[in-house]
Amino acid sequence: MERVRSFLSGLPPWLFSTLTIIAILWLTLAPKPLGEKPPPLFPGADKIAHGIMFGGLTAMLLLDWQRKHDWKPTINSRIWIDALSCGMFGILIEYLQDFLQMGRGFEYADMIADCAGALIIGLFWTCCQRSWTRR
Repeated sequence: MERVRSFLSGLPPWLFSTLTIIAILWLTLAPKPLGEKPPPLFPGADKIAHGIMFGGLTAMLLLDWQRKHDWKPTINSRIWIDALSCGMFGILIEYLQDFLQMGRGFEYADMIADCAGALIIGLFWTCCQRSWTRR
C-alpha cells in the first residue's frame, strides 16, 4: 500500500479531479459523445452511468485532497461538502443541457442519479477511509 501511496503522491494534486471533470463535461454536454449510434443498453442504464460519473467525481475530489494532505483522514464535513458539491454540479449540468439546446435532454431522474452516486461515495468514504489513510 505504501508504494501505491508514494506513486500517487508524486502526481499533481489536482490531476484526477480535473480529468474526471473534463470527461463528465464531454459525456454530458457534447451532442453525440458516443458517436452516431450509441451502444445498446438496458433501460435505466443511463441513470447508473450518471451515478457512476458523479460518484467517481466525488471519489476523485476526495482522493486528490487526501493525496495533497499526506493521506491524512478526511474530516466528515469535507467529505459531505464534496459529495453535495458534486451532486449540485450534476444538477447544473442538467440545466446546461436544457439551456444549450444541443440535443441533450433535461431529466430530473438524471439529477437524482447524480446526487445518489455522489452521496453513496460520500458514505463509502466516511466508512472505509481508515483502511488507506495514515494516522
